Amino acid sequence: MKAEKIIESNAIIMRMLRDCPYDIFKRWEIKEYSKGHIVCEQDMHYPYFYIIVEGYANIYIAAENGKKYAQSIYKDGDYFGELEIFENKPYICSVEALTNLTLLRIDREYFIKLIEKDRNFLLYITKTLCNSFYKLSKKAGEDTLYSLKHRVCNYLIYCLDQGIRRENGIEIKVEKEHLSQQFVVTQRSINRILKYLKEQEIIEIRNKSILVINVEKLKQEEEISRNE
Repeated sequence: MKAEKIIESNAIIMRMLRDCPYDIFKRWEIKEYSKGHIVCEQDMHYPYFYIIVEGYANIYIAAENGKKYAQSIYKDGDYFGELEIFENKPYICSVEALTNLTLLRIDREYFIKLIEKDRNFLLYITKTLCNSFYKLSKKAGEDTLYSLKHRVCNYLIYCLDQGIRRENGIEIKVEKEHLSQQFVVTQRSINRILKYLKEQEIIEIRNKSILVINVEKLKQEEEISRNE
């Protein structure tokens, strides 16, 4: 499928690019990656702006000792490369395909032209960037001030909107290993929190997901743990 067809068939991306000039519109290209592929590597240069069409990507920072700190999981409609592209800086994070991943990308030259010519696109990027910085700032404060149980409960609540509704709850696609990266703690610490939530009949733990079976109790635990 051509990039134009993908853009026109995706409501989120079409809203972003609805006023894109045609000479730039035709410069978008499709890239596909298999699960586990490192799309962009920390400290490397990539002269592209990317939009996720389908799949999930893990955005993380790796320390010299190999430990990963996961900043976020991106899904369809999310984008990356915007922070580095203006001054052609190296990537501050790595981007890994958590599933098979389909991306749209555009070269830096045409991205700059798009910013200059398309007010709708500029406003979209500005608003969504502000929202992302707000969430990151909130997360940084919570990582410093609150207990691990509160942070895990808060994260699961945050992920509910992106979850899949099942007959007995809401399934969140997240692995225990990712949670330990997300909060920069040991797997044992994460297992202890998840075991507690399972014993309280709030969640069920599956192979590559967590099923939230009692949303109200999860919110209660998040509120109680705020003051622990």
